[in-house]
Amino acid sequence: MLPSMIVGLTMKLFNLSILFTLIFSFYTANSFAEPANLSILKHEARHYHDSGQYEQELAAQINRAKKFLLQQVHYYKVHKNNKKLALVLDIDETCLSNYKKIAKRDFAGTPSQIHKEILEANAPAIKATLSLYKAALANNVDVFFVTGRHQSELKATEKNLTDAGYKNWSGLYFRPLNYQFKSIIPFKSSSRALIEKKGYIILETIGDQYSDIKGGHAVKGFKLPNPYYYIP
Repeated sequence: MLPSMIVGLTMKLFNLSILFTLIFSFYTANSFAEPANLSILKHEARHYHDSGQYEQELAAQINRAKKFLLQQVHYYKVHKNNKKLALVLDIDETCLSNYKKIAKRDFAGTPSQIHKEILEANAPAIKATLSLYKAALANNVDVFFVTGRHQSELKATEKNLTDAGYKNWSGLYFRPLNYQFKSIIPFKSSSRALIEKKGYIILETIGDQYSDIKGGHAVKGFKLPNPYYYIP
């Protein structure tokens, strides 16, 4: 009796060993760390833009932002708030489109290439954002730009914004030349804090990167689509 029990137990352990070996082999054989193919991702990014889907989703998000902005304006008007109201906007891929240059560079580019493009000061306006911008000014909401661009690009940026239809803004904040943080969040957040110290309630902060809207100092943040590059 005892020998047969030992044999049976041995067979069960043997079968379990085979089962675990098969499971381990299956998962290790299918757990590659290989990223998505870069050529396919670039093709998908181009199709996303060229199909019109990017523009549709961009406009839909900005329209949500406009609706929220007007609701907030009405709220503060009804409650007779004495503080000034503000809208904070990023610039690139939020107010101005650089897509043609990005695609021409095949979604790559050095800092010197990007700097040269900025100095050309010819990026077209994103129409939906320009409409939001004008709606803000028409409702006595002051507009501020907070950008990751550098101070050396000030004149070109002012010219480009003006030529594209963005006029009468209340402030333009550039990333400091000695900026040491890996993320842009501390700069953008502290810039909004400075605007608040001027007596403003920032109704919205809008940008194409999550780093444009994180860090507080705004009633609400709106993230616009941008699969073309990433800024932490």
